[in-house]
Parts: sequence; C-alpha cells; structure tokens
Amino acid sequence: MNKERLTITLDKKVLSAVDETIDGINVRNRSHAIERLIELALLQNTSQKAVILAGGDTILSKGKRTPKSMVMAGGLPLLEYTIRMLSKNNTNDIVILAGENSEEISNYFGDGSSFGVRITYVVENKRRGTEGALFFARGLVGHGPFFVLNGDNYYDFNIAEMYKQHIITKALVTIALTTVEKTTGFGVTRLDGSRILDFVEKPAIEGSKLVSTGFYVFSNAALDLISKSNKPVMLERSLFPRLASMGKLHGYVVSGKWIPFDLGRLEAAIKGVEALTSSG
Repeated sequence: MNKERLTITLDKKVLSAVDETIDGINVRNRSHAIERLIELALLQNTSQKAVILAGGDTILSKGKRTPKSMVMAGGLPLLEYTIRMLSKNNTNDIVILAGENSEEISNYFGDGSSFGVRITYVVENKRRGTEGALFFARGLVGHGPFFVLNGDNYYDFNIAEMYKQHIITKALVTIALTTVEKTTGFGVTRLDGSRILDFVEKPAIEGSKLVSTGFYVFSNAALDLISKSNKPVMLERSLFPRLASMGKLHGYVVSGKWIPFDLGRLEAAIKGVEALTSSG
C-alpha cells in the first residue's frame, strides 16, 4: 500500500467530530476516519445514473396481471417512491428494465419529466433473471459507477455515502446491507471491514444477520463479468459469489428505511409503507 505517514494538528472540536464518524465497521479508527473524510471531500457526491430492475414477478390485481413494482401503497405505486428517492439524491438519469405488462409502467411514468427525472425503458421479451436483464443496460449507463436496485422494494436511503465508499474501496459492486432478525429468504453476507467475504442467496439455515437490500453500486467493469447465458441468471447466485471470491464485492451498512415486497408478505409490506408515508 503506497501511503505516507503525516503528523497533523487539529482543533479539539474538529477532532471530536472526526471521532464521531468511527463506527468500527465502515470507519475503523481515527487515522482511517481522517483519510476517509479527506477523500469524501474530494469526490463527486453521487452517481446521476440508476438502473431499476422491474421485470420480475407480477400479481393479479383488479382482474389483470400487474408488475409488482406497481403495487399501490399509501396512494402511490411502489415504483414512484423509488424514483422520488433517487431524484432526492440527485440521481436523475434512470433506466427501467421492464418485462411483462411493461406498458403499465411506461404509461404511468412516461419519459420521467413529470417526476424530475429522465427515464429510458428496456423491455425484455423473456425473463432472463436480474443478471441477464442487466446485460441489456450496458450501453445506457455510461462509463462511471451507477446504481442498480430492485423495483419491488421500498427504499428511503441517503445513498451518497455508499457511493463514495464504493469509489474509495475500488469495489466492482457495493451492496447496501442491513440487519434483520430472520435472514431466511434474503441474501446473507459476512464482512471483513467493508469487504464481503461470502454471499449466500436465501440460505435455509440462519447465519449472519447482515442481508442484502437489493440496492447496489456497480462499477462499469462489473458488466464485463456478467453471464451471457440464454437461461435466467440471478446476480445473487452468479456474479456476487464470484466477486466475493475475488475480493471485489463490498458492503455498506445503510441507515434508513427498507421494506421488501415479497409475494408472501405483500399485505404487511403495503401497511408498512402506508405507516411510514402517513407519518411524514
């Protein structure tokens, strides 16, 4: 590691503020905190580009199949909360990877101008899984890091810090992580600092309490490792375990709200969003 030792003098109040950033996970000690704060001050705040994976499950609603990302909660489709969250974080160039009944999404959001964003649609003619779908967005995301997120979750994150950590660590993919009591049904990880040691999708046995929220930062180089199989391929079962073995998969433990809209828990998820949005 090419580093040089320095001696610096800081005001006690500044030093106290530096110490408050040490959490033992993302920031290990005082030296790491100072280095990280300097790097963050010099970096771009966030990516303007995001890819929303919205081509998955559909549900039967009012006699027709509707994308799960368009489930109504608190008077709005779930996907609208996601787009508004991205816009709030200055991510305004959005690609929506859609599938069956995609016209319901495009008819509602149009080109995105009514929501303060620009939306491009890519429609799959057959399901290819999350990794297979992402292959089709390669020419639309530019050359810098970009966000990738599942369209059937409710997110309310401040994503700038996660993005900055991704740049600093030179990860190929950074996963937004949170802790849950019961991890069965989620992608489970173990961390060494911010580096993910292994990634196991939906294990049958309880292990680590850290799980993936389905929200990621991708470096463009990660797309070169995506499978080109004609069969459905999932990021969680293919790319992520490979990147973990390479030491290029990192995690960021987020603070904020996350509600997954799993088919078996839709009613509870809808009520959860309604409670959050009605209270503020």
